[in-house]
Amino acid sequence: MWRSTKVHVSPGFFAMLVFSLLCGAGEVLPHVLIAALCHELGHLAVLRLYRVPVEAITVTSMGAVIAAPGQERLSYGQELLAALAGVLVNFTLALLFARLSRDYLFAGANVILGVYNLLPLQGLDGGRALYLMAAWLREPFAAARLVRLVNLVAMALLIGLSMMLLYRTGSGLFCLIAVLGMGFSQIIGQLKKRRGRKENGVAKRGKIRYNT
Repeated sequence: MWRSTKVHVSPGFFAMLVFSLLCGAGEVLPHVLIAALCHELGHLAVLRLYRVPVEAITVTSMGAVIAAPGQERLSYGQELLAALAGVLVNFTLALLFARLSRDYLFAGANVILGVYNLLPLQGLDGGRALYLMAAWLREPFAAARLVRLVNLVAMALLIGLSMMLLYRTGSGLFCLIAVLGMGFSQIIGQLKKRRGRKENGVAKRGKIRYNT
């Protein structure tokens, strides 16, 4: 079904690995990467369940992006399940490893990854889920406006909290860089979307994009 799926690894991913090692995250990094892999497998499992072909998987510094055309035939409920499948896998693994094997490091990595992806930001599972629920209850254009507003507020709060943490403790640099990188990725993504709309001449609902 997915034999033609293209897999790309961006240079930013390797830069993130080097930066994490330089920051002393060598012990935690393998647990985070395995948790991220399980997260993506959750998305892929639901997409396979609904027989949605995956066109490409791109691994970036902010996580993995799954491009899956054919979402038009999924209901909002089905797409919502696909969007939240990765988070559900992370929380399930966190509970199992904390209760059964007492592996709190891997459990913690899954909790952090799950909470991170639930943030209501564009490009993350939480932002996608917020859009789908709002579109389900109202309509797509109102949902898009709501997501943009929530995204701006959430980004401002995260940047402010990261700067405060850096100022008071001197240890929030990694968080600040991550938030700024996320904002930069959003700007690039919006520019690409606008360029695509101009080329096509019509507004489309777009492809499914699930980030880690």
